[in-house]
Amino acid sequence: AERLSVAFPELQWDLRRAGYDIDAIQYIAVTLLMTFIAFITVILLILSLIIIAKAPFDLYLAVGIPIIVSIFTFFYVLSLPKLETARMGRLIDKDLEYMLKDMQIQLTAGIPLFNTISNIAEGDYGACSTICSKIVGDIESGKSINDVLNEYGIISPSVYLRRVLWQISNAIQTGSDVKQALAAISVEIQREKENKIESYGKELSLWGLIYMMLIIVAPSMGITLLLILSSFLGGGMINEDTFWFVLVLLAIIQIIFIYLVRSKRPEI
Repeated sequence: AERLSVAFPELQWDLRRAGYDIDAIQYIAVTLLMTFIAFITVILLILSLIIIAKAPFDLYLAVGIPIIVSIFTFFYVLSLPKLETARMGRLIDKDLEYMLKDMQIQLTAGIPLFNTISNIAEGDYGACSTICSKIVGDIESGKSINDVLNEYGIISPSVYLRRVLWQISNAIQTGSDVKQALAAISVEIQREKENKIESYGKELSLWGLIYMMLIIVAPSMGITLLLILSSFLGGGMINEDTFWFVLVLLAIIQIIFIYLVRSKRPEI
């Protein structure tokens, strides 16, 4: 595990941003253990199926499939911190704009920065409130507010929250106005959300056209063509099973289509 950790230098940062309380070497050791368990499990499963079905033993099948599954398991487990970081980043960005507006209002009203962060921590801003709660806890433990903001800026899953924390830290050090820095970032986040909505609308039009072609036009024309060909060939080309096959295929295509459209939808 220690030797493999050299091949994944970013893993330690990914683990910290994902909130995993484990170092890279330990995580790689766990990954290797899970890979080994997957390898043994698949081998035992294949051997059990061969014995139950009384099928001839195939060495390539018995070894090849477990190796493929093990490789997939290894890289999937290694990618979990990145996936978790991306998920947390989306959750933070979802409420970040509203959090920034609340902070601007409080700072404009003359509330001190630490009290503002404390109020955000107690507010209903999802992952943003969770991060602010951790920041408040570290500051109350005796750490410098600049050090805490810089530290959480480094390990923040969200690029925008990272910029917010660093901008606040720089404003404190230079004595500049924190509200102006927050306002600039808030406007930038709002513009990006508008661009995502516009891009999603254009992409949705294309997906709608594809859906109409696959679900409406293609089945109608295909069944009509099969009926015409079947009438020329004596009616043996199409039967009840054909209609059931088309129905199941359309259902599968619609499920895949719905999943793709939902995955493309921006979280704002």
